[in-house]
Amino acid sequence: MFGSQKPQGRRQDRWLTHAFIRLLAVLFFCSGAAASVLDDNIAEFTEDVRRHSASINSLERNQLQPLGTRLTVFLTLASGGLDLDSLDLFIDNRPVASKLYALQEQSALTADGAQQLYTGHLATGDHELKAVVTARSADGDFVRREATQRFSKQSRALAIRLNLSASAPDFEPRVSFIESQVPEEEIALDDPGVNHAADREPPSSHADAHRKARFDLAESHRRAGRLQAAGEILAAMPEGYWAAAGYLNLASDFAREDLDPSRALVALRVAMAMAKVEDGDERSRHLHDQALLRAGYLAYRNGEFEKAIGFLESVSLDSPSTPQALYFHGLALTERGNHRAAMQSWHRARKFPLAYPGAAEAWIGMGRGYDLAGYLGQAGEVYLAANAVYESERVVLRTLRDQVRTEGAYQALVADAKASDLEWFLADSRSMQQPRLAYLLEFLKQPSAQRAVGRVAALAALANRLTTHSHDLEVFAGALESASDSVPESAASKVAPLSRSNGRYLERLTDLRNTAEDELDKQVLAFLDHQDQRMVFALNKTEQQIAHLYEYLALESLGGRGQ
Repeated sequence: MFGSQKPQGRRQDRWLTHAFIRLLAVLFFCSGAAASVLDDNIAEFTEDVRRHSASINSLERNQLQPLGTRLTVFLTLASGGLDLDSLDLFIDNRPVASKLYALQEQSALTADGAQQLYTGHLATGDHELKAVVTARSADGDFVRREATQRFSKQSRALAIRLNLSASAPDFEPRVSFIESQVPEEEIALDDPGVNHAADREPPSSHADAHRKARFDLAESHRRAGRLQAAGEILAAMPEGYWAAAGYLNLASDFAREDLDPSRALVALRVAMAMAKVEDGDERSRHLHDQALLRAGYLAYRNGEFEKAIGFLESVSLDSPSTPQALYFHGLALTERGNHRAAMQSWHRARKFPLAYPGAAEAWIGMGRGYDLAGYLGQAGEVYLAANAVYESERVVLRTLRDQVRTEGAYQALVADAKASDLEWFLADSRSMQQPRLAYLLEFLKQPSAQRAVGRVAALAALANRLTTHSHDLEVFAGALESASDSVPESAASKVAPLSRSNGRYLERLTDLRNTAEDELDKQVLAFLDHQDQRMVFALNKTEQQIAHLYEYLALESLGGRGQ
């Protein structure tokens, strides 16, 4: 029941917290919504930083190469015994690179040889390189391993190759380090032996962008009420995620306009079929679950309970849609008179955080189920337990609000979820059941929330870049003091001005980031207040049920005495 939980479920949970949030910076700039003044300022600042970065890179490549400060780190996956999840790189305890690997990247990484993880600059002397790897081994175990290597940096370009392997029968991950001091041109960016996956778009990105543009056109017609025109555009699109998303939105309009859900259900079936085409794509899987949930709800609302049960039982177990699907599944079963099975569904829904729609309602459903089955004492106990759970959730929400006010929403809701998700990922597959992550996912359902987080995420990425520039320029300045004769004097004179410019960019960044974080804080606090009101409403409902139950029991008792 409720689909099969796929083996890569833990990886899918990490995708929600890492890759999706990491892509918010991109989503922010490609959003079709009208840009605000803050958006314009961030876009202008981003372009300024891009030109600043190009100046530093050009100076280093064309004139400062003789200093030999460059360090390049490559990765090779030596065997097929590992399904690589992520790799984080540290130099002298300073984070320098973080890479999350999608499932489809595994074969490319193995086939194309080395992948460039990091290119930066180091002063001469002793240093430490640390790699933190999380992966799934061929025998199904999820592992996390740290490997450290001390190395000496000379006045020459240095390449370090990380060789990751896992051999049968234990499939234990092993990381070996291979150092080579080579001429600069051998590790240039046009090296055909290096796979620069992080620096180039995948071949499918252009086709995806074209489909996204067609989707946007269909959406403009749909929002204007021209549903037929929107449908014609979607019908001409290739099957896949964007066409499925368009039909999902179209189904919502049909459901609002029509008393008969037939047209909406047809659109939802088309959305499911199109999402199934990209079965390995995570976003398509979640969209398919949303379509199943909506179809189940429409069938339930129309009194077609068997059809509703069929749709809802197809929702996967590890989706944000699961709790609500379980709740409606229980309602449909109740209408069929199967109270025991309904309570089983609600019991499963109760295991999810209350942030997800359907979880809070399932607690009330459990009490109602006992009531309908004639177990009034158990019904009262469940209602009392639900009250305690709702009160506890209000404490969680108050704690989150306090953290947002003291640490900022990005740190409290986004960064903390990313940091702690590693432990959830390694412990078990219940990442979807962590309250902080649940609230983050619910918050990010709104386009305005995505834009707000995207602004801060984009600025955080720029902060990392500028901080790296500060480090590199400091290395250049130090190397010039001991090797000033090896580079032209004109080149040496450019380092100090670039360093001062970098400092000014960091100051501008601070102002922009404060403004963006303030806007995000307001949205998150309003969202948390709304969630608190949901808990208050749920508390009121359970208290009413308890009052009615006690009133009924009192009347029963009086009736018994009268006899």
